[in-house]
Amino acid sequence: MSDFTDVKEPTSLLHAPKAPEEFSQGPILDTFNDCADLMSPTYWVTEAYNAVFGYNPLDEVVQWFAGDWESFAKCGDVWDQFGKAVAAVSDNVEAGNKTLDITWDGRAGDAAYKYFFELAGKLDEVKDQFDKLKTEYDHLSHAAYSTAEAIKGFLGGIIDGLLITAIEISAGTLLSWTGIGAAVGYGLAALEVANMLRLWAKATEAFGNAQAIVNGAVGVIETIAATLYGSLSTFPEVGAYDHPEPSI
Repeated sequence: MSDFTDVKEPTSLLHAPKAPEEFSQGPILDTFNDCADLMSPTYWVTEAYNAVFGYNPLDEVVQWFAGDWESFAKCGDVWDQFGKAVAAVSDNVEAGNKTLDITWDGRAGDAAYKYFFELAGKLDEVKDQFDKLKTEYDHLSHAAYSTAEAIKGFLGGIIDGLLITAIEISAGTLLSWTGIGAAVGYGLAALEVANMLRLWAKATEAFGNAQAIVNGAVGVIETIAATLYGSLSTFPEVGAYDHPEPSI
C-alpha cells in the first residue's frame, strides 16, 4: 500500500487571496480622492456645479462605484486556487488509479478503476468551471478599475471647468454693475459649461459601457455557477458488486 502516495499536495495551493496588481494602491474609490480635495464646498464652486448639473458630479460617481470591489477582485484569485487544488486532487486520484490497475485484477478491480477514472474526470470538470469563474471575475474587476481611471480623467477636466466657472461667475457677479464685466464673466462661463457637459457625457458613456459588461457577465456567471452546481451534485457513485457466483 506504500505505492499509493499523493503526487501533489492540494492544500499547499491554498493561501490568503490577493487582489490584482491594479488594486495595490487601495480601494477603487480612493481613485477619486484627489478629485474630492479639489471639490471643496466653497460657495462659488457649489453654485457652479448646481448651475451646470443640479448635483455634485463627484457624489454621483462615488455612488456608481460604491461597494467592496477589492474583495470582489480577490474572488478571482480564490476561484483560481480552488481550481488548482481540485486539479491536484484529480492528479492524485489518477496516479492512485494507475497503481490500482496494476495491483488489482478481476471484475471488482475493473469496477474500481472505472469509478476512480470517472471521479477524476468529474474533478476536471469542476476545475474547468472554477477557471471560468476566475476569468469572469478578473474581467469584471479590470473593467471596473479601468473605467474608474477613465472617469477620473473626465472628472478632473470637469473639476477644472467648475473652478474656472466659479471664478468667472463670481467675476461676472461682482462686476455686473459695469455691464461689460458681466458679459465677459458669464460668456466665458458658458464655454466652460459646454466643455463640462461634453466631458460628463463621456463619463456617463464609459460607465454605461462598464455597466453593460457587468450585466452580460452576470448572466455568464450564473450559467457557470449552475454548471458547477450540477457537476458537484452528480459525482459518480460506487456501483453494486456482482460476484460471479450468484449464490454469493
